[in-house]
Amino acid sequence: MTDAELRCPSCGAPIAATDTFCEACGAQVGAAAEPAGPEVGDDTTSPARTSVTNGICDHCGGKVLDDGFCGTCGQKARSPRDHWSERPAPWVGGVCDRGIVHAANEDAMALAANPDGSFAVLVVCDGVTSAPHSDRAAVAAARAACNQLSGVPMPAATGVAPAISYWTSALESATTEANAAAVGTAHALGDPAEPPSCTFVAAVIADKMITVGWCGDSRAYWLPDAGKARQLTVDHSLGTSLLAAGEPREQAEADPAFHTITRWLGADSVEHAPEFASQTIDTPGWLLVCSDGLWNYASVLDEMVTLVADTAPAANGDPVQLATALVDWANAAGGHDNVTAALARCNPSVLLQGEGTTGG
Repeated sequence: MTDAELRCPSCGAPIAATDTFCEACGAQVGAAAEPAGPEVGDDTTSPARTSVTNGICDHCGGKVLDDGFCGTCGQKARSPRDHWSERPAPWVGGVCDRGIVHAANEDAMALAANPDGSFAVLVVCDGVTSAPHSDRAAVAAARAACNQLSGVPMPAATGVAPAISYWTSALESATTEANAAAVGTAHALGDPAEPPSCTFVAAVIADKMITVGWCGDSRAYWLPDAGKARQLTVDHSLGTSLLAAGEPREQAEADPAFHTITRWLGADSVEHAPEFASQTIDTPGWLLVCSDGLWNYASVLDEMVTLVADTAPAANGDPVQLATALVDWANAAGGHDNVTAALARCNPSVLLQGEGTTGG
């Protein structure tokens, strides 16, 4: 059967033989795919997009066979949707994990990057647990936004102000695409009374700076090796309102309404317009984009700074190794939610060398 003849069994949209999830509705459609786009070391500046990687047994490290069981120890493998990693380039990577408590992984991520270190897109979405099939909305929204942003050419104008304006506009368009994808998931499911929905955060590294757009309470952090760290996002949640009203953090975080979001993507969203922030990259450091399954255990900026500073040395600059360590740390702390950590190792000297390349 050719790719042109393949259709998603959930929504009927066209799919490729190598797809793991349907781009239209997010449904799992087949075996894990190999990374798409240029392999590491290819002589190209086009951003590589990766898809789910799988095939290694979590229990013994053996190979998972086609029947879904490890050929070495016989353990049944986790679904690719429960845990996967992405590495579009050596300096960008992430891990998305089901966690310990939840029965399904409703988080999603989508990453793209130029091999030369000059351009990257990191998107994380967190499906709303109270709305069925939000895992599909999260996957569809993350991939739609990443595809949109990774195809945007570099701006002709130079300078900080033009770059902020340009990438803010691109992120606004990408959020619209992501919301349309989440709404499309609801349509594919017959427009249920509780439509699937998700949070959204997307970060673009280009023009020697980071530009972020978000809707909900998934976060982005700038964590330099030296200097002042920043939480680039401000949660759209009742928790933010409680803290702004002067309620002590410990008391506010104990409130059941703390994680109630006030903006999200989906058919029932009243307000899905993103907010934006930017950060100049003038020193080496990490960009971290994550879901609340991670930051809930390190909710204060200083706690996240300490966590990454303590964890990063063992990763030796490898974003997937660091993301794995952060996810493992969150699961060891309880794993009460799905956990996603996507990272980019930013180096201003590399960004300068990459000036003039294109994002698409």
